[in-house]
Amino acid sequence: MLERVFGDDMARRAAAASIATNSVLMVLKLSVGVISGSVAVLSDGIDSLEDIIAAGITYASLRYGARPPDASHPYGHGRAETLAATFQGLLIGAGGVFILFRAVDRVLNPPESIDTGIAIAVMLVAAAANFALVQYVSRVAKQTGSPAIASEARHLWTNVVQAAAVMLGLIAVAVTGLVEFDGAIAFVLGLYLLWIAARILWNSGADVLDASLEPEEVTAIETVIRDSAGDGNAFHGLRTRRSGQVRHIDFHLTLPGTMTIDESHAIADNVESRLEALFPGSLVIIHIEPDTEAPEIAGL
Repeated sequence: MLERVFGDDMARRAAAASIATNSVLMVLKLSVGVISGSVAVLSDGIDSLEDIIAAGITYASLRYGARPPDASHPYGHGRAETLAATFQGLLIGAGGVFILFRAVDRVLNPPESIDTGIAIAVMLVAAAANFALVQYVSRVAKQTGSPAIASEARHLWTNVVQAAAVMLGLIAVAVTGLVEFDGAIAFVLGLYLLWIAARILWNSGADVLDASLEPEEVTAIETVIRDSAGDGNAFHGLRTRRSGQVRHIDFHLTLPGTMTIDESHAIADNVESRLEALFPGSLVIIHIEPDTEAPEIAGL
């Protein structure tokens, strides 16, 4: 059904799947959290609400970021995805702080009992659903290179860890009868969310500051340029950055000064096509410079 609605847009399909899954889990966990009296399950339900808001923002940023360049945005609208990832980090951090306060209150003022049976069951369902979802979203993030979807995948991994931790805490409560385990697990979850938020904000900051692509990607780019530029031709001044799902690559290509314009452009076109095949959708800018010290081409 997602393919019929969104076509080939894998990133938007992943965001929509995240919204749908977390909507169901939110209702389930909040309901069971209230019924069972478990603050850990209730906190996880609140985090699912954050997931829905974050996924909605991701979806909106993907739609806006997919717009083609225009007069006001000549480099496109890809930064919208970076903004979405930043908001995700802030939202996760705020949720972590809230859960910490709730956890401390629960430890200081524990209830008499918790219905661990129904709570463990719903967290088992949540863990299985989130694990299946995160496999799909992580695959889409790798295929598209979308920073918003990558942040969504990291966020969803926290849900798997959270569900497992909450189940362990509830099992400890059931075995020992100490309801303080419920609050302790919630406290650890709050700290974990703050750590994930810090990682997302760090990566978003790198994009805003035009950090270079990952070292392995830069190495792959250099290899393609050397292999496709031809023997004896050099390059320098390679610069890379990311804007949303688009990688920006520009460099200076040094060619013999005796080459004709058509010949030099043919080499540049070959390099550009190879780079675009390596990273589909990338924006490649090549500055051709004459090498006045290069030997003359025979016959010219």
